[in-house]
Amino acid sequence: MSNTIHLKGDRVFEQSRKAGATLTPGQLVMLNSSDAYVVHATAGGYASRTVVEEDALQGKTIAGTYSSGDLIAVSHNLPGGESYVFLKAGENVAIGDHLISAGDGYLKKTTGTPTQIMAVALEALNLSGQGAVTTRMRVRWM
Repeated sequence: MSNTIHLKGDRVFEQSRKAGATLTPGQLVMLNSSDAYVVHATAGGYASRTVVEEDALQGKTIAGTYSSGDLIAVSHNLPGGESYVFLKAGENVAIGDHLISAGDGYLKKTTGTPTQIMAVALEALNLSGQGAVTTRMRVRWM
């Protein structure tokens, strides 16, 4: 378990736009037409590897959330970098599995022919059991 979203590698850190919905550090996000960040909404679709960060400059941790209208911290991650992001509940991944956007701000294991592989799992995590909840895991961005 990590206490920060960005683990290593190159990224562009940004804190100049607002949240367009309630967001949690570790979610995959995109800009909407109002120039605000919302969860990436296209399962398997193209995305920019933009992830909500904890607002360490304001003393907040990864356990916090941003409300709609809050100034938000995000990182635009470059390939090869590593982050601590959410895997969707119901997924069962092994180290090395390819991950795609689940269309709700989380990542999921790829099945079939995805549009865009986002990341590679760096740890095994089984969330397929009854009562499993969406959980953060380490990934390497592709």
